[in-house]
Amino acid sequence: PAICDLLVAVWLVPETPQAQHQTYPFPYYVRMMFLTLAFLGTLTQGTSHVGLTADDACLGSDTGACSLHALQVGLQSKSPRGERVITIGLGSETQTPGSFAGEPPEQVNQVLQRAQRVLRDLLHPVAGHLNFHLATSALEVDPILQEAAEKYPQPKGMTMDTWIKTLQSQRMNDPAFAAAEYQRQKILIVGFIIVTILPLLIVNIEKLSKSSQPFETRPQTSLKITQKELSEHSTTSSLWLSIGGVVCDVTDFLMLHPGGNEVLLQYGGQEAAEAFEEVGHSDFARKMLQEKAIGVLVDGNSSLQSTAGTSLLGRLFTREDGFNIHKVLGFSVLLHVFYRIYTQLAWQWDGGFSSGWVDLALCWLSIALQSTSYFFEVPRARLLGSPMIWQEWRAHNYIFVLRHVLGFTICWSYLRWVNISNKIAGTLLSLSMFAVLYGQLYSVDVITAYIREDKHTSLTASWPFWEGCPIWLEKAIKWYYTIAQFQASTLLIMTGTDLYAKYMVIFPFQFASFLMTLVRKGIITTKGFHAGYLWSLWMVVWLILKCDVVTTVATWAMWICLYFFRSNGLSKYALWLGPFMPQLLMYFELMPTSNILQFPVMLITWLICMTIQKVFMGFATETRARRFLEARRKPLKLVAKEKVNNAFYLLKFEIPAGYTAGINPGQHVKVHVPNISKDQPTWNTHMNLEEPVDQLSRSYTPVSATTSPTMDLMIRLYPKDPQRGFPDGGRASTFLIDQLKIGQKMSLTGPHGHQLYFGQSRFLVGKDIITARACGALAGGSGITPVISTLQDIWQEGRRDIRDRDQRIMGETTVRMDEFAVLHVTRKASEALPSSWYEPGKGSGDVTPIRVSHVVTSETSKVTVPGTGNSWAGKLTVEMVQQSLPAPADDVVIFVCGPQGFNESLCRPMLQKLGYKHVVMLQ
Repeated sequence: PAICDLLVAVWLVPETPQAQHQTYPFPYYVRMMFLTLAFLGTLTQGTSHVGLTADDACLGSDTGACSLHALQVGLQSKSPRGERVITIGLGSETQTPGSFAGEPPEQVNQVLQRAQRVLRDLLHPVAGHLNFHLATSALEVDPILQEAAEKYPQPKGMTMDTWIKTLQSQRMNDPAFAAAEYQRQKILIVGFIIVTILPLLIVNIEKLSKSSQPFETRPQTSLKITQKELSEHSTTSSLWLSIGGVVCDVTDFLMLHPGGNEVLLQYGGQEAAEAFEEVGHSDFARKMLQEKAIGVLVDGNSSLQSTAGTSLLGRLFTREDGFNIHKVLGFSVLLHVFYRIYTQLAWQWDGGFSSGWVDLALCWLSIALQSTSYFFEVPRARLLGSPMIWQEWRAHNYIFVLRHVLGFTICWSYLRWVNISNKIAGTLLSLSMFAVLYGQLYSVDVITAYIREDKHTSLTASWPFWEGCPIWLEKAIKWYYTIAQFQASTLLIMTGTDLYAKYMVIFPFQFASFLMTLVRKGIITTKGFHAGYLWSLWMVVWLILKCDVVTTVATWAMWICLYFFRSNGLSKYALWLGPFMPQLLMYFELMPTSNILQFPVMLITWLICMTIQKVFMGFATETRARRFLEARRKPLKLVAKEKVNNAFYLLKFEIPAGYTAGINPGQHVKVHVPNISKDQPTWNTHMNLEEPVDQLSRSYTPVSATTSPTMDLMIRLYPKDPQRGFPDGGRASTFLIDQLKIGQKMSLTGPHGHQLYFGQSRFLVGKDIITARACGALAGGSGITPVISTLQDIWQEGRRDIRDRDQRIMGETTVRMDEFAVLHVTRKASEALPSSWYEPGKGSGDVTPIRVSHVVTSETSKVTVPGTGNSWAGKLTVEMVQQSLPAPADDVVIFVCGPQGFNESLCRPMLQKLGYKHVVMLQ
């Protein structure tokens, strides 16, 4: 109080406003801010009353020194729950603060009106967020909504939203308030225009220099292929299909096909022209057919035919939705959202929503739209080439939309049937929002455990970006996508009865699905998807916050705080206990009603949760592994290069912090290297087919674990050997081993190919998942790398980190097979891997036993390869396979990896003769 007295006496010098409506010189605001801060400081001291006294006669003096009377304040605990009410008025030693026996002098009124208006302007924006309610005395000027609520209580029979709108219309009768609201409306409209244009500008940021596209040697398209040959290529390791008599090799396209790999596998080894035309593929897809073509079907039922393009409407209206129910609902929802955008820009209260039945029905229309999305077949696995709908996204989207529809319905019911004086109902409203949130969190975990196959992906962090997008921009956009998830949740639980906020948050979820459909149909590109999705997120948040500076700053502080703790491993269930606990404590009057105090309570709650988690579960924070690579090229820095033996070198590429290698067994990456044979007409005594291009693309299977912080590639060296017809040596291997220096970066893409091993002894064989009791691997030359990749994943299971969130969600446990047998076939004994490559690392626990055998084809006499059980010389025989691999059984899986001749001509007949049922061919 003494500090307050001093600041008033020194700083407060009366000045005449320059205009009628609250236009004051800047220093005047500065002095008022000092006084306000001093006054607010008394709140932390628990003062129940602060009074300033002086001689009343000075009110009429010309000096105006007694304007300090206009700022006499009182703090009275009038609320039963401890809320402090700031009362602005007059006080003296002989009079009750804020009252007069009769009408106050005109000079007093003038001083009071000016000081009260300025102080209200300073405190009112803060008051709504600090839960302070400004209250006027008998000399009230422009009372705010809370005061009106006390003076005009909600009548019985009138819904709460109708009553609030009535009070709001009364406030608009004040010219000063109306002018301020009009100014905010103009800012809202300008901001809406900016957030509409800004995403379009952002997605057009490109790299300063883009490398030329890599050249990939394509197979000859003049091959004559029989129906029998076509039917033999119907698995994930080699998949051909015919489109109008043109045979295409789509093996590498399995993980990129917009319709999912199941559709391609369904028509593998068959004529698929009719199904291709029914879907309505884009011109881009038809052009891709030409790139995948390898020959012509000579004895099939289909003659060669050219496929014409499909119209835009033909691609949008498909046979799966014969009555176009989904499209009608989608158009209706989109039209409704655009109407709500207009109502908010028109500054209608709560975006024009009310507690009428029509508004409730319009909200539930979103659930109807989400339900009809199940009319369509979508792939089970997410697609890596472009952002398109897959089963997990659709299921998660349904849960997210249902979350906000339920939140809307609860608030709608509260506004329609509850009186504002019912404090218990208000508290139950807040608690129910948290209940809906936790129900959603648990539901999506259940869906993830049931549907997700690749734990190295996430809903938004794994979305592919457009070619040419700078890495820094990709990181920034992905960071905001993560923030947007916190925005959606906080706008559910922290917006009270705001129907507009509850409903509009639904829009980005459903708009993203619409954009993904347009990408799949070839109508927009990946760049267009990100522009549209960013716009939907920014637009919704901007309209909900309504350009309120204090609210925007406070909420962004909250979102960043949530992001910081979540990204550092705090469980999502513990994370939302942070905002929940202050609400609970305030309800039971265990803490003051103040948003300022909510932050420290949240921090304390999180620390307590981490401590409990550490004591009872053994870890304080979680770990999450996300893959860095995608279908477009990304740079990785070489950090180590090691010589494995005379044939192989190990190259380690660093993965950026926060990501992992994430390439599953059976998948490979493509490395894009400079073409050292450019402008050379011949290479290794043959015509150089790769002469004109700047870059080459080569495929390698990583030998690092999926959770490794480095991408480890085992590169086979093809040295210059004129005697064997290789006077020039290899192109890519020569550059990577001899010329690439530590610290330099290379462009990689991936994953390509199909996942072989899914953990817990589960292998993909054809279209089925087989749980293996024992496994055998036949590898030819560098085909040993998929074997090492599988072993790394099996060993990794034995040393699972209990902090791994995805392991717990997906129910992963360590499964031990009876045996994993490896038969490696090489030209020389020196090409065999050292025995250390077949030994699990520390902490692997009870691991599957490994049995290694070796065949050296260039030797005729008996050879010994260190670290192997059996060693043979000469050509591979049935007897060698029989002695090296587990005996045939229904629960035994064999996979073969090597050149096509090694796989198809040599190994497949042997394995069929021995009676193996579950065989996977990898090339």
